Amino acid sequence: MGPWWRRAWYRCRLGAGFAVFWVLGRIPHRVSFELSPSIPRTGPALVVVNHQAVTETLAVARFVVAHRRFPHFLITAGVFRVPLVGAVARAMGQIPVARGTTSARAAVQAAADQLRAGHLVVIYPEGRITREPDQRPGPGKAGAALLAAEFPDVPVIPVGQWGARPGWRAALTRSRVRLCAGPPVELAPAGATAASTADNTAAVMAAITAEVERARGAAFRAS
Repeated sequence: MGPWWRRAWYRCRLGAGFAVFWVLGRIPHRVSFELSPSIPRTGPALVVVNHQAVTETLAVARFVVAHRRFPHFLITAGVFRVPLVGAVARAMGQIPVARGTTSARAAVQAAADQLRAGHLVVIYPEGRITREPDQRPGPGKAGAALLAAEFPDVPVIPVGQWGARPGWRAALTRSRVRLCAGPPVELAPAGATAASTADNTAAVMAAITAEVERARGAAFRAS
């Protein structure tokens, strides 16, 4: 397939993806948000968001699509094994993550390829649904910080979402989900050393937590 056909195929997938995310994003949740100037209209961007439930990905997708950007999520590989869902996810350029395996590095590389192509990538730095009793963001993993170190000029945009409920059955209740985006995270201009990665991961999680508190309308109690 030549370059012309690749571009045409990508545009078709993009158009279908916008429609799918916009429609499906309304099914499990009643989503509210304000458009944010932090999300650029063009060029690569890395969106980092907290993880409360399985279905919230559709709410986040609707939020990103409202900014006229198409999201490429890093999603747990189990989703890609679900009939039809996995095929649709692959066709729309979503990225499977086999958590706890060496192949998880391949997912980070795939995300890097998307950023290199000028696309918007969404990553859950926690790597799993939060286990905190009050649903605050849990500890972050290094993936987002490593990508930020590889692409220092790409904005890292923290998004907080609140209201999604865990479990697929929760989709039947159409819970209210509010999303807020903050300014790009200021990260230390350093290489991907263990110390700088840890510091930048902490900065990312602090920025996400601040947006979650804004979305829920209240600060978390000091732990």
